[in-house]
Amino acid sequence: MSYITTVTGKHFDPMDPAEQEMDIYDIAHALSLICRGNGHIKFFYSVAQHSIACAEEAIARGCTWEVILGCLLHDASEAYLSDVTRPVKKELPQYLKAEEKLQNEIYKHFIGRELTEDERRIIIEIDDLMLSMEFHQLMPEELNGDYKNLLSDVKCEYQNPQEVRERFIQMAELDIMVEQTLEDEYWLIDIFPSQIPENEAESYFSVEREYLSDKKLRELYQKYADIMKLLNDRYDSALYCSSEDKWTYSPDAEKIESAVFDCTRGGCVDLLLPKERTLLTLNARDLYLTVYDPDEELLSVLQNAVEEKGLYLWQHPQISRIKKYESYMCEAKRLLKAEKLTGEENKKLRFLIGELEKYYTGAEWRKDFERDDAGLLPKNLKRGVLSEDGIYDLLEEYKGNL
Repeated sequence: MSYITTVTGKHFDPMDPAEQEMDIYDIAHALSLICRGNGHIKFFYSVAQHSIACAEEAIARGCTWEVILGCLLHDASEAYLSDVTRPVKKELPQYLKAEEKLQNEIYKHFIGRELTEDERRIIIEIDDLMLSMEFHQLMPEELNGDYKNLLSDVKCEYQNPQEVRERFIQMAELDIMVEQTLEDEYWLIDIFPSQIPENEAESYFSVEREYLSDKKLRELYQKYADIMKLLNDRYDSALYCSSEDKWTYSPDAEKIESAVFDCTRGGCVDLLLPKERTLLTLNARDLYLTVYDPDEELLSVLQNAVEEKGLYLWQHPQISRIKKYESYMCEAKRLLKAEKLTGEENKKLRFLIGELEKYYTGAEWRKDFERDDAGLLPKNLKRGVLSEDGIYDLLEEYKGNL
């Protein structure tokens, strides 16, 4: 027999992998039941947990969605080939050849292409750091101190394999897509027709206060619920409600309304359109609905729906700048944590520090900071770069290391 039978009943040939037989459920299920370290650890900790931790580290570093998904899937070949310890693996050239072929096919199927050498380098680096952390938390001895360079808060704890499997699938199908989408340009569905001029902000506060009354807010949120229901009827969708902390595929109208009205009290609700790679998000008591990366067709649908509701659709101008400098700061922090840098990495760090210093001492940072302080930027926008001490402390740390 030249194939294995997977948990979903597929016949999969690991030596000659067929793309149509690759199934994220099979991968997640198998990896959630394979123990790291060939079982020589304090308690059961699965390859799937390791993979999720690697993906979360890539998210913390502000990596591209290809690298994040690559981290999640970097051991996916083990779902079909089984895990082999490093000392043995290097003595098995045929296994290494089969593993490389299968892993590349997995990347092409789920990411759409093979990974670049630079992307592979980042994934290997994160994988090695996570191994260092696993030795630190799960083994009787230290491997090295490299785990101190991790940006994410990693806790190697026992988790129910079924829960790990569902988390793995959710990250692969939805969460990583959301992370990618949040890096894109966005539009606002708003009660105002455009960004409020700074010198006129005070005159708009009375309008905002009126809309924040219970009756007005529910009327506004009913409009946002209607827009989400319209999109749910036209497109494949998934709904995330923070009160439940899970995604619901193809939600019904009642589910959407309930989730949206929950936001009048707290939390958030997201509607993801996976095929369109578009995300709508509403945070507690916000007066606007954020739409990430809509294409022209979807914008046309939204424009008609918004006009019918007496609302406005407009694009925010500051997102690209804030996200750019946020990624600069994350990368500079990572490089500063490293024990030793190559010549190219030192050159990159000098560039990042120079760009951050120009931003921090210029008018753009002050403008972005003031708008954030006034609550005029979306709450889920990563904005560590806008904290008063964030860049200053980074610059001081850099100068102290010279």
